[in-house]
Parts: sequence; C-alpha cells; structure tokens
Amino acid sequence: MKRRRYAAAVLCFVALAAASAGLRPALAAADVSSAISSILQEHGVAGADTGVYIWDFDAARQVAASHPDTRLAPASNMKLVTTSSALGRWGPEHRFKTELYGPGVPVYGGVIYGDLYLKGFGDPSLSTLSYQRDELHLTTASFESFAKRLRTLKVHKVVGRVLGDESWFDVKRTGPSWKPGLQLECGPLSALTGNESLDNGNRVKDPPTYAAKLLTEALRAKGIKVTGRPGAGTVPTGARLLKQQFSAPLRALLKHMDKESDNFFAETLLKGLGKDFFEEGSTAAGLEVSRANLAAIGLDPASYRLLDGSGLSYEDRLTARDIVRILGAARQEQDYADFYDALAIAGVDGTLEDRMRGTAAAGNAHAKTGTLNIAVCLSGFVTSANDRLVGYSILVNGGSVSWANATAAQDDIVEMLAATSLSGARQIRVTPVLRQHPVSAFAAVYPVGSFLQAVVQP
Repeated sequence: MKRRRYAAAVLCFVALAAASAGLRPALAAADVSSAISSILQEHGVAGADTGVYIWDFDAARQVAASHPDTRLAPASNMKLVTTSSALGRWGPEHRFKTELYGPGVPVYGGVIYGDLYLKGFGDPSLSTLSYQRDELHLTTASFESFAKRLRTLKVHKVVGRVLGDESWFDVKRTGPSWKPGLQLECGPLSALTGNESLDNGNRVKDPPTYAAKLLTEALRAKGIKVTGRPGAGTVPTGARLLKQQFSAPLRALLKHMDKESDNFFAETLLKGLGKDFFEEGSTAAGLEVSRANLAAIGLDPASYRLLDGSGLSYEDRLTARDIVRILGAARQEQDYADFYDALAIAGVDGTLEDRMRGTAAAGNAHAKTGTLNIAVCLSGFVTSANDRLVGYSILVNGGSVSWANATAAQDDIVEMLAATSLSGARQIRVTPVLRQHPVSAFAAVYPVGSFLQAVVQP
C-alpha cells in the first residue's frame, strides 16, 4: 500500500543491514526522525498543526520531535490527564458508593410505609446488569443488587416512591465549554445516574429520576410492589440506611474509560475529584485537581489549557511533549501497570481494535486515541524491536482534518517504532513511589526541575 512506503523503506534498511551483519543493528535517532518526517509528508500532515514527540524511556533520550511545544487540541488524549489525576488522588483500589435509604421506622409486615431514597456519590458505572453485560463489559454496582437487599429484608411492598438524590454534585449536565451538539457525545452529568444517563441510547432529561426509575423497575422485577412514581429528592434527616453499594475498583473503571474513550466516565470522575479534594462537585473544582497534578509532574501552566476531563472541548490544549511527560511520570509510579493496562491495545481492543493489525505494533502498542472535527490524536507507549519502552504523542490538528490521513500517519510511525531497534545506552531506572503523597504535596517532594523532569524530558 502507498501509505506504507516510507515506513517500509526504513524497515527494509534495518532488515538488510541485519542480514549483512548477522545481527540487528540500532537505528540512530536521526534516521528515525527523518523517517517520521517522510511519513508525515506522505500523508499530508507535516504542517505546524501537527505536534510529534517521541522519547526512549529506557535510554532517557529524545528519538524525534516536530513542533513538540505547540499547544494543540488533544481531543480524548485529555483523558490521560484525568486518568493520571484519578490514580494520583484516589489510587487504583478506590470505589464509589451509592446508598439506599428508607423511613426511620423498621419494616412492618414486609411493607415499607414511606419513600425510598437512592443517593449518588458520583459512581459513573451504576447500572442494570444488562447494561453492564452489553455496554460496560464489567461487573459493578447494580440496581438489581439494591432490589435483592430488600428481598432479604422480606420486603414485598413499598407504599411510597423511589426518589433520586443527586446533591453530591452540582446540577450542570454538560461541560461548560462544549460546542452545541457535543452533549450528544456524553450522557447528562449527575452525582446519581443509571446506565450513563442513557435510555436506549438517548440522553435522559433528569438523571436522578431516571436512576430512581431503574431501581423501581428492579424492585418490581423482584416482586416488590412500589405504589408511587419515581422522582428526585434529598435524603431527609432521620432516614435509615438500608444498603450501601460500591462500584468496581477505579482501575476497572479507567480501563473502560480509556479503552472505549467514554466521555461520561471522564466527566463524572472529574467532578468526583473536585468534590473529594476541593469540596465542590463541579467541573471547575475537578480541573483544579488536574492542574495540581500537572504542576507536581512539572508542567508549565502556560503550556496547556484544561476545560474538561474528556477532551470534548474544542478549547482544551496540550503539547505533544507534555503528554509524553505525563506518560513518563505515570511510568515512575507504583500503579503504572494500571495506567498502562487502561489504554487500548493496537489490533486487540478498544478504539485501536482495528488498527495496526498484522504489524509489530499489534498487541504491543498501548495508546489513547482522540478524535474531533479539528483533531486526530494518538499518544501512548510502544516497545521497540530491541525492547525499549518508547513514549509517543502524535497530535494532528486542522480545520478539516482527514481522519484517514492522520490515522495512517500515526499507525505508520508507531509500527515503525515497534519494528526498529533504537540506538543509545540504557539508563538505570529509579522508581520513586509518588503515590504515597497527596497531589498537594507532590511539588514539595519532587519540585519542578528535579528528578521527574530529568527522566521524561531532554
């Protein structure tokens, strides 16, 4: 195929040299950089609106760069920021709770006289079992589990309603800077949701009422009659906790979020960060957590702009170099495996399932994709032919970006890196355990310009 020409030429050079020398030689960074430039030109994405940064983590050296410090729209590569922040503040074992309350008086004769209250605490994964099976592909908190609890209490009737309490977050349903129409890419946000605030693929009007409806249906399916219609409300003083249910661990939620590029999960997690660490369940508060995380890594606030957690905003900005630095910082953490495993795998799953199949990158490259009308992005890790861990970020922007051209260039570059032996001596790897400290303390423990920067940037 024509789009393979330049990458194939470089790989041919490596193969011929290996055959003549009887070994696999290392390709100099200058040759790799030249090949990448040729790939970008071949696919028509070599302009100033394309940022590329390639870094050999094992040799602690730059492999290639093209406009690496240009601020560009990252699209869903913004989820790498949210992933880093969530792991840094909560840790991979964190779980989100949802609580079911009933009247303060005991159940009498199997009948609850009064309303039930379902209170959400920002679990993006609360759902029906069928939704988990068909859409999320994970086991997490379910409405059926709440219904099962009432059955164990011998409840067979509720003389009242099920009311959803979303008071843990604000009531803004979308990102504050999204263009009209982008709300269709994300269910309406709330501290209490069910099935990602989607009903047969359609956005619901009132997330807490819809969650209450799903619980009402689960109760009736268990043979528990509910006399009233579902609605929204706030848990009253004196209500009695009937069941507290927890989500799957954060590592599982991030794996779904990043592999499938789930905007709803990203935005809900961002609000949760704001609530837990700045006492406000809002996008703005969540972004303060993300900014603190990036400051701890050593990023200059002038080099980026964060307006949401998913990358749907056309005003988000990151540089290719900074994204690779985020990847490098993640590599130094004890929860690196959770960050790495959350990414889509080339030719295997998620948004990369159909890309780079049958190449050295298949089953090897782990990455986050990102697509908007103005951006096609790919950032992640790949292991080279001589077992070097390489970080890359390829951000293609423009008013009328060709998805086909941009992804072809990205795939060619990553495939080439996977099939190439890179030159340069390995460095001793030191792995500090940063996650022992809260984000607010990161900068004090590893100040800007110290160890982390030396590891992940030239």
